[in-house]
This record gives sequence, C-alpha cells and structure tokens, in this order.
Amino acid sequence: MAVEFTKEQQKVIDLRDRNILVSAAAGSGKTAVLVERIIQMILDEKKPVDIDRLLVVTFTNAAAAEMRERIGRAIDRKLEQQPDNAHLQKQAALLHNAQITTIDSFCLFVIRNNFNDIGLDPGFRVADEGELKLMKQDVLTELLESKYGEKDEHFLDCVEYFTGGSNDRALEEYIEKLYEFSMSNPWPEDWLFERKKDYDVQTEAEMEESSFCRYLVNYVKVCLKECADSLSKGIALTLRPDGPYFYGVLLEKEREMLEKASQQERFEALASAFEAMRFDRLPSKKDETVDPDCRELVKQLRNEVKKQIQDLKEDCFPLSCAQVLKRMHMAKRPAETLIDLVLLFKKMLDEKKRRENVIDFHDMEHFALNILLKKDEESGQYEATAAAREYRQFFQEILIDEYQDSNLVQELLLQSISGEEEGRFNRFMVGDVKQSIYKFRLARPELFIEKYNCYTKVDSCRQRIDLHKNFRSRKKVIDSINSLFCRIMGQNFGGIEYDDDASLYPGAVYPENDQDGTEILLVEKDKESSLSAREQEALVIADRIKRLIREAKVTDKETGSLRPVRYGDIVILLRTASGWAEDFKKIFEKEGIPAYVSSRTGYFQAAEVRELMQLLRVLNNPLQDIPLFGTMKSFFGGFTEEEIEKLSPEGEH
Repeated sequence: MAVEFTKEQQKVIDLRDRNILVSAAAGSGKTAVLVERIIQMILDEKKPVDIDRLLVVTFTNAAAAEMRERIGRAIDRKLEQQPDNAHLQKQAALLHNAQITTIDSFCLFVIRNNFNDIGLDPGFRVADEGELKLMKQDVLTELLESKYGEKDEHFLDCVEYFTGGSNDRALEEYIEKLYEFSMSNPWPEDWLFERKKDYDVQTEAEMEESSFCRYLVNYVKVCLKECADSLSKGIALTLRPDGPYFYGVLLEKEREMLEKASQQERFEALASAFEAMRFDRLPSKKDETVDPDCRELVKQLRNEVKKQIQDLKEDCFPLSCAQVLKRMHMAKRPAETLIDLVLLFKKMLDEKKRRENVIDFHDMEHFALNILLKKDEESGQYEATAAAREYRQFFQEILIDEYQDSNLVQELLLQSISGEEEGRFNRFMVGDVKQSIYKFRLARPELFIEKYNCYTKVDSCRQRIDLHKNFRSRKKVIDSINSLFCRIMGQNFGGIEYDDDASLYPGAVYPENDQDGTEILLVEKDKESSLSAREQEALVIADRIKRLIREAKVTDKETGSLRPVRYGDIVILLRTASGWAEDFKKIFEKEGIPAYVSSRTGYFQAAEVRELMQLLRVLNNPLQDIPLFGTMKSFFGGFTEEEIEKLSPEGEH
C-alpha cells in the first residue's frame, strides 16, 4: 500500500536547488521523508541523480545501515516493475559504495583518499578507547614530570593555584577537560590562544563587557524571573476563598523586589540588588477558615524561592566587582600557564599518535578539515582546497540527519564541500532542536537555532519547513507533552519558543482506547522497608506492568486493531542505567516479569581485560589480596574458590 504523505512532507520530498532546514518534531516521519527524497532524486525521469553522488550523513552506523537497506528495497521494487531499466540496475550496483554514512566514516573516507595532503602515513589505524586512555595518561605523566624537572616558577605557581599543592590529579583533569573542549572547535590551537585573553581585563567596565559577565547576568535574570513566577503562584493561592490571605501583601512586595532586580543589565547593579534583598517573616495570624494544606504550600513555594535566591547570591555574587577584578588579575598568569600546558599536551599527544601511527575520532574530523580548508596567510581567512572543490563538483546534494547534534567542526566540514560559496545551494538538514541531548558531548544546537531563525518559510535559496504532526503517539500523549513543554521551554531555556510552530500535532488515527492516558506515579519511600528507594520504585512499576498486562490494550502495528498488551510492548527509560538497571531487573525477576537490560561497558570492564589488569597488579605488588584472588580464579591461575580458600591463612589446617 502506497504511503500518503502530508502536504508539508511532500514539500520536503519535492523541493530542489536550495538549502533546506527541516524542523522535524518527534514521530513526524522524518526518516521516511528523507529516504523518499533520496529515492525520488535517483528515480527522477528528467534529472536523475546517481546514488553515489549524494552524501547522506546520519548520526549512528545503525541509522546509516537502515537507510541504505530502505533505499535498496525501494530500488528493488522499482526493478521488479522495470527489470530492463539500465539506470535502476546501475543504482543497485552503486548503492554498496554510496556515501550513506556517519560523519566519522565520511572523515575517514576523505583522509584515506587524500592522506598525502597532510603527510599522514596511509597505514594508520583507529585507536580504541582503552588504548587512548593509557596513551593520554602516559603523555600527562611525561609532561608534568618534565615540567617539574625544569622548576619553572610559572608552572609551580600554576600547580599551586589549581591544586592547592595537594596532588596533580586536579591539574590533570583541568588539562584533559580543556583539551577535549578545544577539540570541538575547528582550530583548537587558535581557540586556546584566544582563551589566553579571557583574563586580560584591566577595568571593571571591561569586565562588565566580557562574555562571561554577560552570560552570568542573563542567567541570573532568567532565574529571578522564575522565582517571581513562583511567588505569583503563591499569590494566586492566597486569593482563594480558603487561602492564606494574610500572606498576600508580603508576597506582592517580594515579587516586585525580584521583578525589579531582573530588569538590571549590569553585573554590579545585580550584585547590589542581591545585597539589598530581604525576606521578612511571614505573618503568624491564625484563621480557621484558611486551609492548612494551602497555607503550607504557599510557605513551601516561598521557602524554595528564598533558597534559590540565597544560592544565587553565594554562587554568583560572593564578591564585589572590584574583588572579582582583583581575582581575575591573580588568575591571569596561572590560567595562561594552564593553556600553555594544554597546548604542549596536545603537541606531545599528537607526536605520540603519529609515532604509533594511530588516530582518534578528534583526528578524523580535524585531519579531514585540514584536507578541505587551508588558511590564507595574508588575510588569515580559511578557503577551500582543491580537494574540497572536487567534492563540491562530485556531490550533487549533502543530506544531514540529526542536524541539531552537529558541532562546529562538522558544520565547517560539510559547508566546505557544499556549493554555497559558488551560489549553488545544495544542503538538506533535518533535525529537531528540542531533541538535542548531546551538549555534554560539545554538540552545538545553536547552529540549528541560528538557521531556524533566519531561514524563511517562503520559497528562497534558504528555506525552512516545519513538520509538526506526530504519527507515533495518541492525542492524549501529545496534549500532555505540549502542556508540559509550553511551560518549561522558551528562548532562554532551550533556545526556542515552544509556540504553535514548535508544538506537536496528532497525525495518526488510532482505534478508540480508554486506557491511553498519561499518568504520573509518585512513590513515597517507606523507611521501614528492607528495600532500597530504587527497589521500591521498581516494585511500583512492576505492579503497574502487571495491571497493563491484565487489562490494557494497544494498537497492533501490523493489523491496526487493538490487542492485549505484551511484555515486549513495554520499555523503561532511565536517566542512567548504572545501578538502577540491576535493581529493576532483580525486582522484576522476583515479580515474574521478563526483563532485558541493555547496557554498554567500556574497554576496561571487559572480562578479559579485567583479568589481565588483575595479573598486572599482582606482578606489581603480590601482597594485594583482591587482585591475587582475581588472578588465581582467572584463566591465568585456574584455581577454584575451594582451592583458594584452603591456601588462605584462615583456610590452613
């Protein structure tokens, strides 16, 4: 049965010869639309495109494999209808070499085809996570030992400033974190040199204009507005017939105080406003007509506001502007020395990787960038290389999935091989900034937001299309999501207003089902229970699952009709699997609920690596009991627990 696309989806599929940003809400069918766009381009009767002339960048290898498979199936279906079509036969053959790939794999493709441009040995390999971890630690140790040997005064001051003279681990962490952050920038060394200027501030006026100060002021203003909103909720409660009316005047006065402070634009003015803030005691009047629960709720709201204001004061304004400036002057030299250490660490690590002929994921992106862009020494600007111009001519369109999770390096990479500089607009970007979850991995959702705000909805060379409709969820679920996010997401929180353009709209029709509502389960910990808080929560969820299995129905994907819920229909999402997953699985097993836990462990958690590490620890110091026990019980020892017990002092007879 042919898929019927909405008007907006069809527009995404059909538009050509322009840069397109698709803001695709959750469940809006973006993958299906992206695949259909690719298929229509290669099957176009008037202007067909070979599949290998498209660069399709996805976020994961699994997504790339799925897209390749779906395109392959579509080509096969067309070949069944037109078995003699030479163009289709060619596409089926080209599909295996088509660039439907992750950004890392594409960078490797660029490097392997242009390694000579950067003087890289073509026999390089990609280092694994554990190897890199050891390599970085070796370089850090060597770096600090050499610096201690030089007895440089600035280095020793830097160590004292950042560690307090206790140990070097804190300094190592600063170096590693600053290194990792710098590598998310296209030109890490340039970015680090720029950071040397951050503490080069001579006057309070200059400090007020610094990017850090402006960020701090904006952050505090947002927090103040949130606190004022909380007090407004308390005021609304005082106006109820059974509300604590005698709190109203004081809460109004305090809300006005916070709103006035939130209008300040400068650091010193905000600091003064916080210094002048006072929260008086609430009236102790007693009135039997006042609901005690309502009274307690108002007090709780106000106490939370007071705590947040106190935390802001302690965290953001512990010092005056003059004192902050003095601290910046004190930090200037240690910070510059720290950056010098990061630069030297990067240089030494790069040299070590080149000696061992390995590269890491940072290298992939930066080597590819150095192949595609070069710096003009006179202007200081970066311009496309011959390799980049060749890719521009080869790729007819560049399609990027999950664009909200791109970083600045990836943006420049793909921009350098697009035809934009030559007036040929051929970038197709699809994503949803509301689903950006990789800021901690240094993704830049601001790239998406910038285009979202400047691309137009009308026909132009830079056009935006919004896909609002959600085909995955029922209306009740969508209404709950909209109700929540319209309250918590805005320009200052999330970078985008949750307005009509950002809201979700139901796109699919489901059979009527009375049990499809959204619910929140609140679990109060029983202090006398032998179960932990996690286990108690798991027990409540297990009980809910049992009721779903007994009573609930879901829409079957194949038939479209309602059927009883199965265990396989249920998924539990946790913020972190560590610790939680084990407790949940244990409780579910006790309750007779089959459960599968998906977890990923690092290199050093692999059983064979742990055994080898235990052996190395014993070789280093045979008196360590736990590593010795692990080694004896492992492949290397082959002892049973009973045999080991007999060898222990307690087991001697």
